[in-house]
Amino acid sequence: MRLTLYLMSLFVSLLLMTSCQSQRALGKNENGLRPYPIIDMHMHAFQWNKYGDPPPPNLITRKSPAARSDSEAIEAYITEMDKHSIVLAVGSGELDMVEKMQARLGPRFLGGIEFPKYTKPVNRRIEDWPDTNELLNLFQSGKIKIMGEITAQYAGVAPNDPRLEPYFAMAEKLDIPVCLHTGFGPPMSPYMGDPEFRMRYGNPLLLEDVLVRHPRLRIYIAHGGYPFLDETIALMLMYRQVYMDISAIDWLLTKEGFHDYLKQLIRARLEKRIMFGTDQMIWPETVEMSIEAIDSAGFLSKEQKQRIFFDNAATFLRLDKSKYLPGKSLKTDEVNSETIKVIRSEMRLRPATVGDKLLTSFNLNSTGFKSAAVQVTGFDIDAVSEAEMVINGHKISLPEDIVGDMTAKTVTIEVDKKILKEGKNTVTFVFADAVGGTTGFSILAFDLILRKK
Repeated sequence: MRLTLYLMSLFVSLLLMTSCQSQRALGKNENGLRPYPIIDMHMHAFQWNKYGDPPPPNLITRKSPAARSDSEAIEAYITEMDKHSIVLAVGSGELDMVEKMQARLGPRFLGGIEFPKYTKPVNRRIEDWPDTNELLNLFQSGKIKIMGEITAQYAGVAPNDPRLEPYFAMAEKLDIPVCLHTGFGPPMSPYMGDPEFRMRYGNPLLLEDVLVRHPRLRIYIAHGGYPFLDETIALMLMYRQVYMDISAIDWLLTKEGFHDYLKQLIRARLEKRIMFGTDQMIWPETVEMSIEAIDSAGFLSKEQKQRIFFDNAATFLRLDKSKYLPGKSLKTDEVNSETIKVIRSEMRLRPATVGDKLLTSFNLNSTGFKSAAVQVTGFDIDAVSEAEMVINGHKISLPEDIVGDMTAKTVTIEVDKKILKEGKNTVTFVFADAVGGTTGFSILAFDLILRKK
């Protein structure tokens, strides 16, 4: 009897040890929760039978998807979101599936249309360039929130091709995030429905002319630019507004190959612009595979992992990070807060001389709120002493996080609700100091966040 009890106790201990080790491997604490949330910057709202009926198995695991309806495919991904503390998913597909995902996830999803090359069920390759007026209506109505994934490479179109210019111009004007496919594609793509696909069009350096024409374009290159490592680093070192996601390569490559690639990006000091992504299509297990690829990277510090999983994407998307922290309910927070969009077009103090200022105003119809914050997006603010912000005569200090040389940076600043008043409120931005001979800055966005709780 004692031997049986001993063996049972040993078995339970081994199970607990294995569970703890598994949780640590996935970056979880003793309670099974992640210490910080995750944003998936690259997933897809795809039909369950997009690639066949029955669906083909995962290239790596050889596991076939269980979903046999679009709703089951959506729920399978949401299960992974809930399991791994993914608080926000950014994804693309055909409009009807994007709308279904949006209806199911609400504020936990930002969607866009994949174009110009995409797959329709069952495994039919289509090329379609959306009408710019129709696309504009979709953005203005809020039905989609991002541009892309732009899959021009599959259509034999380079990033600097004139056919893409109207889309980039629209994205810059509307301040819409853009996801651009770069790097590689499925093996044998030119023989498998994409005869115009060329690897050379996946070189991120081909984006350079676009960035020169559109300096405020908010763009991120997909798949880490793999395998164009040197070109990717060169582009991102020169153009600091460019971010990347590391989707697909974090589960398609061997762990050693992915870690080697990621390590070079980190050594190039790009850690603040690398964002997590899964490229989850119809295989939900790729979510955990992608997360584990980051968690198992022993060369990354805890802070670097947090930046990749959450902070960098929150910065790029200009989110109020406090809404997504552990213990917060995004839906509840949305209900109990109000956002007043004061400006959404550029307020330019460039060129400017010290003392120049710009004013804007907004009307506040209620003071019945518990706390307040402002979310400010500045462009080319070289030092906090350069830019001053004044609300109703009260100077509000800008934090260091807003500093960026020819880069847009977004910060959220708590403000004393007493400085806000019923009726007209005035916000003033002042070019206060020509740091190192600088000649001004721009404010691209200003939101007032009022919280009821």
